[in-house]
Amino acid sequence: MIKVRQVLLCSAVPFFFLAASCVRENSSRKQDIHVQQMFGFPNQEFGYELGVSACYAGIIGNKLVMAGGCNFAGKSAAEGGSKYFYKGIYTAEITEDSVLVWKQVGELPSPVAYGVSISRSGEMILIGGNNADGGLTSVFRLKLAEDGGAILDTLPSLPFAQDNMSGAASGNTIYVAGGNRNGSPSTSMLSLNLNEPELGWKEEVPFPGTARVQPVCAVQDGMLYLWGGFCPSQNGGEASVATDGYRYLPLQEQWEPVPAPAVAETGEPLTLTGGTSCVWSDSIILCTGGVDKDIFLDAISGDYKRIAKEDYLLQPVAWYRFNGRLMAYNTRRNHWEEWEESACLARAGAALLGKGQQLFIVGGELKPGIRTAEISRITIK
Repeated sequence: MIKVRQVLLCSAVPFFFLAASCVRENSSRKQDIHVQQMFGFPNQEFGYELGVSACYAGIIGNKLVMAGGCNFAGKSAAEGGSKYFYKGIYTAEITEDSVLVWKQVGELPSPVAYGVSISRSGEMILIGGNNADGGLTSVFRLKLAEDGGAILDTLPSLPFAQDNMSGAASGNTIYVAGGNRNGSPSTSMLSLNLNEPELGWKEEVPFPGTARVQPVCAVQDGMLYLWGGFCPSQNGGEASVATDGYRYLPLQEQWEPVPAPAVAETGEPLTLTGGTSCVWSDSIILCTGGVDKDIFLDAISGDYKRIAKEDYLLQPVAWYRFNGRLMAYNTRRNHWEEWEESACLARAGAALLGKGQQLFIVGGELKPGIRTAEISRITIK
C-alpha cells in the first residue's frame, strides 16, 4: 500500500526465459558494447502490458522503477483512439538474469505521463506531466520502504503546469527545461534547491532561440546541457525541429552554444527530439532515441509532402527512421562520438537509466501511436 505524506517545507527537511540480442551494427568504440533484450514488463493495470511511453522511470538502490505512462490500450491511434494514462508504481530487482520480475508497490495520486523523473541516491523526484484532464504542477519525492512499498512525499508544486520537458540534477539542485508551459511550448527553465524547498521553484534564465518540446538534458560539472526539442507552428511562426544544443552556466546565469550530434557516416545533423539521455562518467553524456528530423518536421508543420496525412500513422516502423544510435558527448573535448547502433534503441519517449557498467532503455514508442513493452540492457565494458 502506498503511503502519501506531506513534507513540511523547512530547511531541515532534508514470457520468455532465454536472452535475445538485438540487431546491432559495428561500433566505432574500442570497448565492448552489448545490447540485450530483457524479458518481463508490468501487467497489473489494464493494457499496460502493451507497453507505455513517457513514464516516470529510474533506479532506486538495486531496483528499476516505473510509474505512470500512457498508450492506446483501447482503439489504436490510427483508428482515432484516445491515450490511456496510468498511475501504478512498479519495481523489479536488477540481477544478471535477462528476466525482470515486476511488482506493483503503489500508485500515483493520479494517472500521468510526459513528466520528468530524476534519480538520486535512494530516491526519485517526479515532476509535472499531463493526463486526460490537462497539465500538472505536482512534484513528489519517491522512496521505497523496507517492505518494498512506495512512499511519496510532496514537494513544492511547479509555478505553472509543465509537461514534455526534460530535467536533471546538479547536487541538491534539480532543473527542468522546456516543454509546454500551461499548454504552450516554452523556453522556460526552473530550478529547485532540495536543501531549501521552502523557497520553492526559481525561474532561471530562459534558453535562447525557439521553444523546445521534448528536448533532452543532462548535468556535468554543474553545467546543464540541452539538445533537441521541437516547436509546432504557433503565432504565425513556422514549425521547427532543433538539432543544436546549449549549456547553462548557473553561476554566470548564461547560456552558450555547444556542438550538436551528427550522423558519423555523413555528418548530417541529428535531432535528439523525443530521445533520452543520462550521465555515464565524469565527462561523458550518453543520448539515444528520438525522431527523424525531416519526417517529423514534415508532419508537425502540416505539409505532409512525404506522405498523405491520412496515411501517416499507417507506415511500417522502419519508415519513420527513429534514431537507433547511442551517441556519446565528451564534455571535456566538446565532441560527439557514435558508440553503437541497434534497432533496440530506435524509440521515442523512452527512458535511459544507468547503473555501473549497465544502462537500461525502458519502454517508449516504435513509431507514432505504437508503444513497446521492450526493455533493453546495454553493457559497456
